[in-house]
Amino acid sequence: MMNQVVMGLDGGGTKTDLAVATPAGAPLARVRAGGSSLSRRPPAEVEAELAAGIRAALAAAGAAPDECTAAAGGFASAADPAHRDAYSAMLQRQLPRARVEVVTDAEIAWRGATGGRDGIVVLAGTGSIAWGRYHGRTARAGGLGPGRDGGSADWLGRQAVAAALAAAPADGNYAALVPGLAAAPAAAERLAALLAQAGRELAALLQACARQLAWAAPAAYAVGGLIERFPALRAALQLAWPHPLLPPQADAIAGALALALAGATPATARLEPL
Repeated sequence: MMNQVVMGLDGGGTKTDLAVATPAGAPLARVRAGGSSLSRRPPAEVEAELAAGIRAALAAAGAAPDECTAAAGGFASAADPAHRDAYSAMLQRQLPRARVEVVTDAEIAWRGATGGRDGIVVLAGTGSIAWGRYHGRTARAGGLGPGRDGGSADWLGRQAVAAALAAAPADGNYAALVPGLAAAPAAAERLAALLAQAGRELAALLQACARQLAWAAPAAYAVGGLIERFPALRAALQLAWPHPLLPPQADAIAGALALALAGATPATARLEPL
């Protein structure tokens, strides 16, 4: 058994990544569980998903729940104070000795992409949101929830149904239609047009954050599953955004671990690559 470990969680609408490290930042384990958005699943299902993921991550690291001294989670629906409190309670029940911190998934994506420095990140996954910090001030745009997040996988699936490229899902999971769209040659031309529109939607989120921060030439980053799946989306976003898109320094789960380490270790601790 390890003496102490810390944990980071990146919870989205379709998946949750969990990572465990030593208090010095050395990586021990990384696992993936199902979606953990309280905007999309009932609380009991979310807690069961998180509990299973935490057990798997700790087992892979050779650690017990009471050996986790700090945990930080970024969740897609944590902007809602009630959801944030619910996530905190769920994590505290699973990790009784841990100092728990819960933020939005956009904040850990920002922390991973920028290394904690000033910048704006736009996150396009099941939902979409932009989050930034500049000279001590923060701003956000988007993250409104199912059916309202322009440029997201949910939005793309809904647009595909409206364009008769796919049938409406019986379970309401429009984001799950996206892999099928990518694999359908007959939809290629229409999909390209939708990705171009999605790029403009995401650029608008970056622009909204930049205006709030009064930042004329912001350092900007684009991350998330949809960006990774469709290079054409990143290209469309860059076309609509008048400044260079910078390469992210690390991913969101690294950002969550860094946040956990910040609350559990001295400032000299260094997060090693996963």
